[in-house]
Amino acid sequence: MIADLIEKIPNETDEQTGIVTEYKYYLNTNVSKQILEFEKQMKFLKEKEDELKKKILEEMETKNIIKLETEELIISYIAPTSKEVFDSKLFREEHSDLYDDYVKLSQVKSSVRIKVR
Repeated sequence: MIADLIEKIPNETDEQTGIVTEYKYYLNTNVSKQILEFEKQMKFLKEKEDELKKKILEEMETKNIIKLETEELIISYIAPTSKEVFDSKLFREEHSDLYDDYVKLSQVKSSVRIKVR
C-alpha cells in the first residue's frame, strides 16, 4: 500500500534560518506508473470495444436486426438521424444582450483530470 500519494519535497530554504520556505509537490512514482498503466489498458480496451461494436453494427444492419438480447446484454440498433443544435457561440456574437439574460450558471463538483503525455 502506498503511504502518501503526493510527496512534499523542500524547494527553497531561507539562507539565514535554514527553514524551508517553499515546497514542491510530486505524485508518488508508483502511483504515477499505476495511473499510466490503467490509462494504457483502458485505451486498449476501448479500441477493442469500438472494433467489436462496429462489427456488431455492420452485421445488425446487414441482417436488419433491431434488437439482440442475452442474459447479460441488450443490444439495440440506433438508426442514423439528424438533430438540431443551438449555436450558442453565434448567438452570443449576434445577440450578446439577450445571451446574458438566458445564460444559466450551474455548479460543477470538484474532480481530478489526468492527462497522459
